[in-house]
Amino acid sequence: MREREVVAWQEARVKGFGKFVLIHGVLSWGLPMLLIIGYFNNVLGPNASASSVLIHCIIWFVAGALFGIVLWFVNERRYKKHLAATTATKSADKS
Repeated sequence: MREREVVAWQEARVKGFGKFVLIHGVLSWGLPMLLIIGYFNNVLGPNASASSVLIHCIIWFVAGALFGIVLWFVNERRYKKHLAATTATKSADKS
């Protein structure tokens, strides 16, 4: 991880898991996918039924949440690897 990535992840961790999943998963990924896929599949068009729109919204909300959860754990793993490598480097420098 680069130093700016580390700082950004530390800030995201402070805000919490739920907020991260909501912002980076549901709103930043799920909502655009809802709009794009809905447009191309004509689900959000003028002839769409309320049930198809609702199902489509639920699917992309859940998919966005899953995306955010996976992204959280991937970033957390990268961050912990970075911390371990930094700690090992500092320990080696002291020796």
